[in-house]
Amino acid sequence: MRVKPEPQVRLPFLPTRRKGGLDLDLYTDLITRLRDDATRISTQFRLPPFKLDADRAEARERYGLCHADGRILVRLVNVRTGRILKYSALIDTVVHELAHLRHMNHGPRWEALYRRMLEWSRKVGIYEPSWRPAVSSVPKREPASAQLALFPTRRTTRRNAAVT
Repeated sequence: MRVKPEPQVRLPFLPTRRKGGLDLDLYTDLITRLRDDATRISTQFRLPPFKLDADRAEARERYGLCHADGRILVRLVNVRTGRILKYSALIDTVVHELAHLRHMNHGPRWEALYRRMLEWSRKVGIYEPSWRPAVSSVPKREPASAQLALFPTRRTTRRNAAVT
């Protein structure tokens, strides 16, 4: 006599599987898209092989991390709100970490590579930063020299200023 297997029942009070602070399906979709775009960028700039994955959800001290062996971890969610970070912010972080595959520092060569990679990503439509207001709509500030004149310099102390 054959016994029918019990149907799988999903109980609403049991937690869903999560990765990187996201539901597993959402994580899979997002990390697949990030990996595809990162592969396009790394191929264009002939970078060494890498493995991209989500950082732990509670990682607060960084947005991304690049290990010397090519492992790249990227934080996918905002720590305070728990919402997914903007895709442009994620790509910016991925590009930052990809640049570390060639230069494991933040020196001038790393900076130049990072900027070239970001610009290329923008041209091909991978990186689309959000709109920012034009400079003319930002309130003007006094020049630094006018602001600094309000404070005594290191050479002038209160005691010397009072005497003169």
